[in-house]
Amino acid sequence: MFRIFGFLFSFLILSPLFSQDISGSRLAEIQKRGELRVTGNRNFDPFYISDPKEGFPGFDAELGKKYAEFLGVKYTFTNRPEFEDYAEAIKSGEADIAFSGLSSTLERSKKGSFSSPYLVSSTGALVNKNALPPPPEGNIISTVYFRSVKDLESVSGLSFSVRAFSASHEYLLSIFPNSRIFTYGSMESAWNSVKEGQANCFVGDSLYIKGLLLKQRSILSNFRALVEPVQENHVSALLPKGDIYFSRNFEFFLSELKRTGELKSLEDKYFNRNDWVK
Repeated sequence: MFRIFGFLFSFLILSPLFSQDISGSRLAEIQKRGELRVTGNRNFDPFYISDPKEGFPGFDAELGKKYAEFLGVKYTFTNRPEFEDYAEAIKSGEADIAFSGLSSTLERSKKGSFSSPYLVSSTGALVNKNALPPPPEGNIISTVYFRSVKDLESVSGLSFSVRAFSASHEYLLSIFPNSRIFTYGSMESAWNSVKEGQANCFVGDSLYIKGLLLKQRSILSNFRALVEPVQENHVSALLPKGDIYFSRNFEFFLSELKRTGELKSLEDKYFNRNDWVK
């Protein structure tokens, strides 16, 4: 009896659809139009997969559809490339929520409200093996001591490539302030610059790096993957700033996905297995 009462109490408190007058919230607009407008970058494997196999649209694509289903409305998606585009679209009402592998930062929080994290990652790297020093004499296991980005502090001559204004960019500036750092508008562009030899170390979200390796294991023939955690990057949804009813509703939805293990299953589907790779 107490368990049932506790569940009902939590539901009524956390779900504004049942406990509050939401007439001034974006949530009311969504219900009225019968449509959840989601935005993100569709060229961002495996959060969105541009040419997906059936049943594998991408982690964030599935999460957005599940939320629309929870609300009982239609899911629509519009492609936008950058965080600034998501924030402006949400502010103007062209989009309601953004799912796009977004790491929350203090600077970004000025433009919108971030949910609690639905994935936790770290800053990772893919470093050209030729840029690493040889192992100590007599040690036959190459680069065994390099497991995280921080392990590169003792390596000279490194140049870094990173997505501008990201959590990984902030980390690089704090740990490697005197190194050459090239910034790009997307992680894909930053990674391509390293493949083309413009820099010798790509730094980005560890989940993105996992996705790259699931698609192409041959990367490891020339690059060392450094994905041991050095900090927490919180991957969250971006919602309208100050809309407490919308935020509480989404938080309840997210907490239920975590409680039932559905969120963990979704993570395993895209970040621990490569069934989504064509």
